[in-house]
Amino acid sequence: MIVPKPPGTHVRAEVIGSSDPAPTDYHVWYYGAGVWKSTSWLGVRTLKSVSDMWNYQEVLTELRPRLVVEFGTAYGGSALYFASVLDGLGLDYRILTVDTLPGRIDQQAIDHSRIDVVTASSTSSETAAHISQLRSLFAGPMFAILDSDHSGAHVRAELELITPLLASGDYLVVEDSNLNGHPVMPDYGPGPYEAVESYLADHPGAYRRDEAREAKFGFTFAPGGWLVRQ
Repeated sequence: MIVPKPPGTHVRAEVIGSSDPAPTDYHVWYYGAGVWKSTSWLGVRTLKSVSDMWNYQEVLTELRPRLVVEFGTAYGGSALYFASVLDGLGLDYRILTVDTLPGRIDQQAIDHSRIDVVTASSTSSETAAHISQLRSLFAGPMFAILDSDHSGAHVRAELELITPLLASGDYLVVEDSNLNGHPVMPDYGPGPYEAVESYLADHPGAYRRDEAREAKFGFTFAPGGWLVRQ
């Protein structure tokens, strides 16, 4: 069955190694219907694709990071989710979540003993210094996710900031690269997808694309954005 597409959208096959339109049709429906807006973890809004969230816990289980860095806290649901997974793994860890709008962050995230909630720009020197400090205190693998301002220029600046702070083997996900017709919101303008493409063109060898992880569940809100630091 082909899922109806919301008005004003167009579809192109984005699934790596597949010409089957069904995953992209589902992606466009899922996004356009706002399913991700009603997703929560422990009662806190999470604003994610649930298949991406499942993928994240598999990455965390394999990587076993000591530090998770999240640009874009929103309500705090994803920070709590990462903490739940890492607690389940029995790790000694810290989560740094950064946002410029602290007023909407749920108290559960603010009160969590292993989550540092910081009000700052994700591209500021303050944020870079905080990451560096936590890396020294929680030595080991790092998982990072970029999910704040989705304009291409801002995401490019985030990539410029965080890449030197990542070690070989660390994992980075650039969220919402599905915008600007990849395959949703074709009139969005340059966004995360374009930022990743331009950064990788200017810095060949900085990252390896994890294409198997990206394709695992048929669609992702982060096409082209599942990256392993080289």
